[in-house]
Amino acid sequence: MNLKHNQKVTCKIEGEKITDAKISIDEYGTLYICQNKKDGSSADDKLGYRYSWKLNKDFTDCGVTNLKPLNKTIRDVEIGDIIIDSEGDERMLLDVRERIVGLAFSHDFENFSGFSTFEELEEDGYKLKDEPEEEVEELTMEELCKELGREVKIKK
Repeated sequence: MNLKHNQKVTCKIEGEKITDAKISIDEYGTLYICQNKKDGSSADDKLGYRYSWKLNKDFTDCGVTNLKPLNKTIRDVEIGDIIIDSEGDERMLLDVRERIVGLAFSHDFENFSGFSTFEELEEDGYKLKDEPEEEVEELTMEELCKELGREVKIKK
């Protein structure tokens, strides 16, 4: 799994579902899940959250399950991403800064056309091309019953 600093994620920490969280990566490459529910190892940068939970590099023995990056939005773009407007015109992002992005010309990804703010992109109806569909969370019957707070039967 390729996680980035400040990337939004969901997960379970020691069985508790965490829906509002971000990844923090320190100067040594250590990953933390920053969130407001479970106190664990303290990250240097908690990204505005109260708590952080340290992840092992292979994500084992750390009490974390179902760790999933959230779908990227237009504000989570990176250099090289392709965005598409409501008419189907594609543009590549050649530069990404705090509040603005540098765009290539439509269908000419080699040449720079100018800068736009995230607000302008949203107003113009731009979306990320090929946004991944939301993944289905797999649960055991026991986990489902616990989450719903009642017994469940499967209909045939």
